[in-house]
Amino acid sequence: MLAVKLIRIGVLGCGNVGAPLVSLVSQQQAAIEARTGVRLEIVSVAVRNLSKEREVALPEGVLTRDAMVVVNDPTIDVIVELIGGIEPAREYITTALRNGKPVVTGNKELLANVGTELFAAADEAGVDLLFEAAVAGGIPIVRALRESLRGEPITRVMGIINGTTNFILTKMTEEGADYSVALAEAQALGFAERDPTADVEGYDAGAKAAIMATIAFGSRVVAGDVYHEGISGVSSTDIDFAKRLGYVIKLLAIAELVDVADGPAEVAVRVHPTMVPVA
Repeated sequence: MLAVKLIRIGVLGCGNVGAPLVSLVSQQQAAIEARTGVRLEIVSVAVRNLSKEREVALPEGVLTRDAMVVVNDPTIDVIVELIGGIEPAREYITTALRNGKPVVTGNKELLANVGTELFAAADEAGVDLLFEAAVAGGIPIVRALRESLRGEPITRVMGIINGTTNFILTKMTEEGADYSVALAEAQALGFAERDPTADVEGYDAGAKAAIMATIAFGSRVVAGDVYHEGISGVSSTDIDFAKRLGYVIKLLAIAELVDVADGPAEVAVRVHPTMVPVA
């Protein structure tokens, strides 16, 4: 029988994403160990407020307010960043990488703005920066672009990468719901935030598109480079018109190489409502 390998994990953040992760690791710990011979153990969790009630039970001594202590702890093998935003997440991830610790993150805002800097830091340190959850994790697409298609000449990547807008547009198409009604239902079901701007105006999809373009074309594409147009202006009339022509309206993210008259092809990235042929 092979010896069990222990992986000690430090988690930054224990909110809407961090808490379910901690719970899932605990629930699946035995099954993962049985299948892989690897025992995952969360040994430290950095939070802003130690006194806040948590949705997940944590052993005494696991919580800390000092994230730097976690990323500098020599006994921790892997860091999982789930605090969101650019700063101080960038500092924590950079420090962890320089300390030789692999980092897992789902922080699309961070990667869409300073991803190339972090990729370079990971390469220099010789450790992994993994972020499948940041873009269409259910497909998945990141590993395919980084590994499986690495030697292929990619000229375009496009797809539906925001679930909230897809839910709204599907309701409008299949049930004839008005935009406001479909949005309200998405919010009631927890698919859309109270302030849905990031989703419905294309900012979320734009950040994901920037990450995809950076990986696919090896170029530095940041969120601000992406043209984005949301779905708040899509009306029932637009939906009906598209139907009569044999199309449905979807919010597409498109990253592609565009030929220019003089010089190498340029990377163009955009997000906007698009008429897609009915399958």
